[in-house]
Amino acid sequence: MKKIKNFVVSAILIFSLSSLVNAQTSLGSSNLADGVKVMRSNRNSTPFLMKEFKVGYGVYENGEMTTPQKINYDAYGNSLVYKDAGSGQTLKMLDSQFVGFIIKSEEGDVIFAKIEGNEFDKTKDDQRYYQLASPPSKAVIIEYKKEFDDPNANGWTSSQNNTKTGEYDMDTKYYILNKNKKYEEVKLKEKSVIKVYKDKKDKIEKYIEDNNIDIESPADMVPVVEYYLSL
Repeated sequence: MKKIKNFVVSAILIFSLSSLVNAQTSLGSSNLADGVKVMRSNRNSTPFLMKEFKVGYGVYENGEMTTPQKINYDAYGNSLVYKDAGSGQTLKMLDSQFVGFIIKSEEGDVIFAKIEGNEFDKTKDDQRYYQLASPPSKAVIIEYKKEFDDPNANGWTSSQNNTKTGEYDMDTKYYILNKNKKYEEVKLKEKSVIKVYKDKKDKIEKYIEDNNIDIESPADMVPVVEYYLSL
């Protein structure tokens, strides 16, 4: 959890700055053109999380940030990408040293943290970016993952008359910290959360009722998780 902890601390520091621009470092802009990645997309779907590129920053473990630019999250390749101002090309950022990133939006800052696979109840093979449901809390995280549905996978590419195009399908998952401080997958339902916390079922049910909590979004689960972890 060290990287997550450092990232959350960095995020808090970032929010306290009066000017994000003055806190930028040249580290993030010097080699961004390295590792160019051609993104596979079509008119109907893309591998990206957002429809439009938004201004954002990559965050290093020491709290420094990249130069602000229009970025997006490649939910298929699990990487940060940015739009080159000159060519308009979509390029892959050198994000191996990032502990997370921030995307500015009309609804507020969206914060992602890079989390290791062994931080989950069911260990994952890879390290991925996960959105913090209610920053700076890391009690609830969201995973966005896209899969490419290729109609040509069964040999259609050999047909000259084939006009089918593949599409990216989004799979969204939610995780909460369990009693072992490991992330466990849940649904956006009260009974799903209570199932994880069955050892304190009565207290959790009472807390939810007393505080009139309706679990309709990932952020709704945050106070419940933090309450459980405080018991």
